[in-house]
Amino acid sequence: MTLQVDPHALRAFASSVSGAADAIGEWDTSTPYAHSHAALPGTGFSEASTRGHLATAQALANIRQRLLEVTDISNGAADDYEIAEADFVAALTAMDLPR
Repeated sequence: MTLQVDPHALRAFASSVSGAADAIGEWDTSTPYAHSHAALPGTGFSEASTRGHLATAQALANIRQRLLEVTDISNGAADDYEIAEADFVAALTAMDLPR
């Protein structure tokens, strides 16, 4: 099966996804954790706060990277104007492979 691609719509989609990735890249995840780091002295909360910050930062970095990959795939498809559905699905599925 072949997908008939509207290159303008696909580029607009890629631009929107790229904008979301850029916004995620600008988020400050450290400040909220820094404020809560010393909230409960004498407990393990500080360590939990540090682990929480690292997990949050890594999760957002992974989401941002995937959005950028979707942007690249969409831009590539827009440049081809016509792409086999299987090729498009394969490109998106390849993002899910362990790294």
